[in-house]
Amino acid sequence: MGHDKAALEIGGRTLLERALAVLRPACDELLLATGSVPRYAESGVPIVLDRAEGLGPLAGLEAALAAARYERVLVIAVDMPAVEPALLLLLVERAEREDCDALLLGSALGVEPLCGVYHTRLLPAVRAALDARELRMTALFTHPMTDGRLPRIDTFDAASAGHAAATQNVNTSAEFDRARTLLASAGELAAPAHGGHP
Repeated sequence: MGHDKAALEIGGRTLLERALAVLRPACDELLLATGSVPRYAESGVPIVLDRAEGLGPLAGLEAALAAARYERVLVIAVDMPAVEPALLLLLVERAEREDCDALLLGSALGVEPLCGVYHTRLLPAVRAALDARELRMTALFTHPMTDGRLPRIDTFDAASAGHAAATQNVNTSAEFDRARTLLASAGELAAPAHGGHP
């Protein structure tokens, strides 16, 4: 996109503000993974840092799992503006009920590892993947947990739950324009500039 996606605005709120707003109803604690340097202090959300520069989202997951006070971490990428609180609540409820290692949002295109619930018992597998310089988010599932077994990925089909648009990322200007159109058609662009949630 050529600039910081978190600062892009839809309906008077930045993508970062939107992400935090949809997480609040589903979380008792918010953490903001900002890479290897602290950013967005103005959000008032505690920041966790990657162990080193250039390791990508998997290092952010490691930082969040290590810092979390609870046994499950709900993850959402800042560039998924169509995710709604109701969907995240469904993810959390199922992850707790089924005691999932990881429950990821799924679609016809596959899993979305940046929208899901991760159990903190995955931390050794995440660290092993990073130590091996395997930086894809799904690389952690090829490394054992403390109990010796490989983690299991469960998926939650977004479309069947009425949230087909939730898996869409904003990586280009055209995708950003489509997201604005989608949210406008859903009536979300009338939301207040700060506070509240969609």
